[in-house]
Amino acid sequence: MKMPRSEAMGIPAIVMGTFDPETRWRDPNLAKLPAMPDKGRESIVLCMDELLFPFCGPDDILYTRCKIDPKLYEYLNGLGFSFRTRYRFDLNDEERSLPEPDIFKQCMFSLVSDNQQREESLTQNVKYLSPYAITADMEEYLHAERLLGSLPNLETVKHVNSKVYSNRLLTRIGEKCYGTEVNSAGEVQAVGNTLLKRGAYLLKDPFGVSGKGNMLIENEAMQRRIAEHLDKQERRGLRSQFLLEPLLRKAIDFSSHWFIHKSGEREFLSVQRMLNQQQNYGGSIRADESLLLLLENEGYFDTMEKALQVLFEDGYQGFVCFDSMILEDGVIVPIVEINARKSMGLINAYLDKGWEANGHSGLLTFLSLGLPEGFTFGSLLDALQVSGLLLRGQGEYGIMPISSNTVMVNDILASRRISEGIQRHRGMPKGRLYISVVGRDDEHRSELIVSLRQVLADLSIKVYN
Repeated sequence: MKMPRSEAMGIPAIVMGTFDPETRWRDPNLAKLPAMPDKGRESIVLCMDELLFPFCGPDDILYTRCKIDPKLYEYLNGLGFSFRTRYRFDLNDEERSLPEPDIFKQCMFSLVSDNQQREESLTQNVKYLSPYAITADMEEYLHAERLLGSLPNLETVKHVNSKVYSNRLLTRIGEKCYGTEVNSAGEVQAVGNTLLKRGAYLLKDPFGVSGKGNMLIENEAMQRRIAEHLDKQERRGLRSQFLLEPLLRKAIDFSSHWFIHKSGEREFLSVQRMLNQQQNYGGSIRADESLLLLLENEGYFDTMEKALQVLFEDGYQGFVCFDSMILEDGVIVPIVEINARKSMGLINAYLDKGWEANGHSGLLTFLSLGLPEGFTFGSLLDALQVSGLLLRGQGEYGIMPISSNTVMVNDILASRRISEGIQRHRGMPKGRLYISVVGRDDEHRSELIVSLRQVLADLSIKVYN
């Protein structure tokens, strides 16, 4: 299947973006659910922009926050993923000071908006922008650079990405709606008390993603504590808006991926089975024929056509992912949430293009790591090579690392800060290794991951998931 990179094929594009755009879309006047701080997560997420390389052609530029490890770039090129690179920060360049945290975490489009970066884009004859997601900084960048791009406006994007929108959309297309909107701490308790009589329920932030911003409420005591937490924020002038859903007994998580052209034409791209770890994203793999046949027989694609039509009528065009699930009793919940942007399942669908000719498919997943002192990304590639696990070419099986700075960013930052006297103790910096596991079947892919864990253990790397 020919996959849309954009609606301007043949024009060199710049591929760029900042993951977790929901944080930037969220209204700062909304009350928040309590959350455990995860030190190091933000830096890792900011470096996930490396994962966008499958969307690039040979003339395209992947513009990343940090310089991709040269060994990874060489490796990906060797596998046939050809693209040019630009970056904003080389954290290994000790002749330059580390960026201040507030600068480092800016949206990529803001970071590359200075004159030097603009000039560089123009000299590369780049004409088209292919963003991960639309943000306020992206809109400014697009207009300032006079780049092409048939993109919806920011307000439309924020509107359709809200869980409140997807909940209402189900009603508009005649599907069963499981969620209940609430707009105060008092309503959380009133609606929650009714739901708790039937069991646990999920309290969802309109812009929560991959488990962040969703909370499982199992009893009245827990609900009361959350309501008190929200009430305090309301008394400070914040506004509550949440969705309450009964905890459904799901059997299969999956997502479907589409592209809405500016003409309104809809293009089906892929269905991906999702592997979740509790409420969090754990991986994506192409759905097999039996799942596709089941979805077709149950009218899933007809429902999606209705949803896509409503999205287009509401002003959205571009990539869109519907998270869906099949319950233990066989009922299909067609829309759990809408991701009107690129997504992890879509990245896996584009990665799979490299293996299609051989009938192979890959599992996109990640391992959360704790890195020993002195570790380098190159040493990981070397160890995978020596073990025979490293995927070396089309038609073969193996492990394909697909990002370097998600692994290394916290280690590099800690080392630099210690050498500059900003930080005293190194600890064990956390990293996240994103991989494509290309195997014959599920069993073979599991065997490859077990072998990978052994390679990581031999390198004294801790694995947390």
